[in-house]
Amino acid sequence: MIEKLANGGDQAAPKEVSIAELFLDASRELARSDARIYRSVDRHLTRTREILNRAESELKDSLLPEEPCQALQVQYSYERQTRKSLESLCRIHRIRGYSRMTKKLIIMHLKAKGVPDPAVPIEAFTKNELIALLRNVLHRHQE
Repeated sequence: MIEKLANGGDQAAPKEVSIAELFLDASRELARSDARIYRSVDRHLTRTREILNRAESELKDSLLPEEPCQALQVQYSYERQTRKSLESLCRIHRIRGYSRMTKKLIIMHLKAKGVPDPAVPIEAFTKNELIALLRNVLHRHQE
C-alpha cells in the first residue's frame, strides 16, 4: 500500500517520498471515501424523508376532515382559560401588573380593554364534554 501511494499508482520507477506526503495522500483518500459515504447517507435520508412525507400526507387525507377539530373550540369564555393564557392576553394587549392580579381581576381588565372572549382551549374541556364532542364528530363522519 505504501509503495502504491509512493508510486502514485503507476508502475514507473520508485521515487523517494516523505512520510508527510504519504500521510497527506492517505488523508486525501480517506476524505474522498468519507465524502462518498456522506453523499450516500444524504441520498438515503432524503429518500426516507420523501417516503415519510408521502405517508404522512396519505394518513392525513384518510383521517377525519379539519372541520370537526374546529368544532372543539366553538365555545368562548374567559373563565375557562388558564392563568397562563390570560397572562398572554394581557401581554398582547399591554395590560400591566397582571402578575399580581387574581384571575378575576385579570378578566375584568381584559373585558374593560374590549378584548373579546377567547376560544376555550381543548385542555379545559371536561372528560364528558370531550366524549360528547367526539361522538358528535364520529357521527358526522359516518354520515
